[in-house]
Amino acid sequence: MKKHKVAQKLILLSFVVVICLSWVFGFILRPFLDTANHENRKMAEIPTFKLSEYEKYPEEFTNWLNDNLPFRNALISLNSYIDYSLFRKSTNPVVKIGKGNWLFYSNVADGDSIGTVQGTNLLSEEQLKQIAENCIEQRDFIESQGKEFVIIIGPNKEGIYSEYLPDYYGKPSEFFKTKQIVDYLKKNTDLRIIFPYDELKETKKQLKEDLYYTTDTHWNYLGGYIGASALLKELGINMPAITDLTISMDGNHPGDLAAMLNLSNQLLSNDFEYSLSGYDKYNIKEKENSFFDVLSYSAKNADNRSIYILRDSFTTAMAPYIGSQFRESYMRHVSSYTYEDLEKQDPDIVVYETVERAVDGLSTFSFK
Repeated sequence: MKKHKVAQKLILLSFVVVICLSWVFGFILRPFLDTANHENRKMAEIPTFKLSEYEKYPEEFTNWLNDNLPFRNALISLNSYIDYSLFRKSTNPVVKIGKGNWLFYSNVADGDSIGTVQGTNLLSEEQLKQIAENCIEQRDFIESQGKEFVIIIGPNKEGIYSEYLPDYYGKPSEFFKTKQIVDYLKKNTDLRIIFPYDELKETKKQLKEDLYYTTDTHWNYLGGYIGASALLKELGINMPAITDLTISMDGNHPGDLAAMLNLSNQLLSNDFEYSLSGYDKYNIKEKENSFFDVLSYSAKNADNRSIYILRDSFTTAMAPYIGSQFRESYMRHVSSYTYEDLEKQDPDIVVYETVERAVDGLSTFSFK
């Protein structure tokens, strides 16, 4: 019995020593460790003890401790990699592991991309009418200033590459929410709206390269070219067919879905970055390049019009192609937009760009 108690104490002591040493080594090695936040949430901050709120302190301290454990990201990555490689299981509920090396985004609260593929989130007549009314109001406001107005919707990866989705999602629906919206707007309004779904599907058949990143929610610079070409065509500019251009591989791409699994490094070799050459760039000059702020270009010998795009992240892969074709191109992220900014730029063309999973926002967006 005495030996048993000694053994228990030794195990407890060993556990305490390991925990303490992990903090010591974690502090020493911190400059070399991955301490980034990969979870798309704000990490807990160390709480301040207040006698008047003492009952909250243990939980708040535990939350901080859990978010700041030494080697936390490394341990999470190890666990995630074991689940991914051995069991084909995702440790993040919004990331779905598809066939091959494909990852997909499934978040009902953020656009419900899978529901769109399945055709289970169609809109009511009233919702469609509200979208039409708002889009017309915004168009009329822009055109009253003598400017052109166009809407472009960047298709979800889940719809373009649905063949790589897990089989349990079933067969994709031929009629889905975005098609419902686009068909309604084209039938009931004279809005200029672009949804390059068919163009992307057709290009897939012609290229061996992918048009979307396998470990990311976005299209790559090949998919972006197809989207940009469709927009430019609507604006009277014809780009060469992508099959007539030279495609180069520019290394690997760290995808946002891989980051959500804490597997950016482990899955880096699964994804590729491409570039295109062979189209006229009209001596394009990049002026600003801020993901959540402004992307801007000038091209002295291009179309003499200026273009302003109210955008999300899907414009990023279209930006250099659009920027090469206009005298001035200015692409403002929706999170930093103000009407004063639009007034200051005073463009000839205004474009509203949205990714498909945020297409419901057509009922509420505003330039005013």
